[in-house]
Amino acid sequence: MVAHPKTPLARQRRLLSKILKLVRQERHMTAAQVAAGMGVSLRTYQDFEAGRRDYDFDKVRRFAKATRSDATSIHLGVQYHWPELPVLMMDNKMATAFFILTRDLHTEIGPRLSRVPPGLLVSGYRQIGDEIRKLFERQDASAEDYIERAIAKTYEDPDDDADEER
Repeated sequence: MVAHPKTPLARQRRLLSKILKLVRQERHMTAAQVAAGMGVSLRTYQDFEAGRRDYDFDKVRRFAKATRSDATSIHLGVQYHWPELPVLMMDNKMATAFFILTRDLHTEIGPRLSRVPPGLLVSGYRQIGDEIRKLFERQDASAEDYIERAIAKTYEDPDDDADEER
């Protein structure tokens, strides 16, 4: 059943199509490679990527597996109209990691999980954000320090080394 081009389902298919193309291109994969990884024919994959098929959760999962991306972030990208999100998360799988951690926490504490105040979640995510910022600050500082030392060494006078050897 094909939806009218302006219906929410048609918009979802178009957005999913855009996301699938972005992820596939970011992975430098051909449609044939993705189709083979998903275990579907090339034509089936082409129809899926072009948005000519209904939104299919199983195909999204198989696409994510074939492209080593994150199925949860693909769904979130469609849901919240953020097509870049799946590309941002395709290597760290943050959305799926959050789901798995939440599922594991639910296994441990059960339905009480629904009583966790939102403020605690915001506070916890801010702490994670602080740790991520610190990580990048350390990485940036390390790269800046390296490049500063490398430039200084490059600009050293080669004659100074010759004087030392004498």
